[in-house]
Order: sequence, then structure tokens, then C-alpha cells
Amino acid sequence: MSSNPSEQNCYFCRVSRGEADPFIFENRSFVGIFDTHPVNPGHALMIPRRHVVSLFHLIEQEQEDYFDAVRGVRAAIEATDLKHLYLNMLGRDDLKDRPKDHIESVLKLDFLGNKPDAYTVGNNDGREAGRSIDHLHIILLPRYRGDVEDPKGGIRNVIPSRANYPRR
Repeated sequence: MSSNPSEQNCYFCRVSRGEADPFIFENRSFVGIFDTHPVNPGHALMIPRRHVVSLFHLIEQEQEDYFDAVRGVRAAIEATDLKHLYLNMLGRDDLKDRPKDHIESVLKLDFLGNKPDAYTVGNNDGREAGRSIDHLHIILLPRYRGDVEDPKGGIRNVIPSRANYPRR
């Protein structure tokens, strides 16, 4: 890591240096963590060790390590007792000043103890796409039968008025 001020103040650079949030996976280019504001049980992030803003700026080595990280984080999600994870998160000192409503909501879900039925893998690549921290992070979001009324269209639904199209 360089000593660039934006990198020194970047939350995900702190994570990748091991200064915040425990790793659930790591390889030479990426670390994996459970998101502390989970949308669904097992919601996790893959974060490049290098401060890089866009998926399109990954160097060849990072591109080679990308799918290893996807598989590794998925394996960690599926091997974790998620109820225990979230109960533990509620008591973590480093999270004491953060809102816990997402964690509490996930703990109430009927499918909390189930294995994921599918995954949504995504990246908000840029502020206009919804990114809030300017350090690439890839979201692995476990999906469960019944987590939304109708999952048809998936990621297309980020723009609901244009998500539907005729299917043959």
C-alpha cells in the first residue's frame, strides 16, 4: 500500500490491511468479509487488497485471483453458522457505535438456518451505480427461496421501470 491520503482514509483499505472486520477468506489479491449491514444471511464482500476503484482497473494478477475469491467466499458463507455469526456481531466492540437494525432483521428471517438457494454477485461500479465507498468491493449476496416475492429480472430491477421485457 502506498501512503496516498485517500488510501489512508479508505475504510476498505483498512479492512484489507486487517485493521477492521475479520477475514473469512484471503488470497494474494482479495480479502473476504461478512457485511456488517447484511441484506440477507451470509451477505459478504470481496475487497481487493490494492486500492482500486473499478472492476475495470484490476491488473492481470487480480483478475486471475477474482474467481478464486468468489469460490472461497462462497465456501466460507456456506460453512458458517450464520445465526451464531450475527449474534456475535451484535456484541462486537468494534461495531458498538454502528446501527444494528440490519443484523437484527436478518436474525428474524425464517430461512436464516438454510443453505442459500442461489447467489447474486454484483458490484456498484461508480457513484452513479450506487457505490458509497470509492474502493472496489464485490458483493456476494446469498439468495433464498421466498426472500423476495418475485425475483424475476434480478439485477435488472435496479431500474424498475425498465426491468421488464418480453420473454420468449
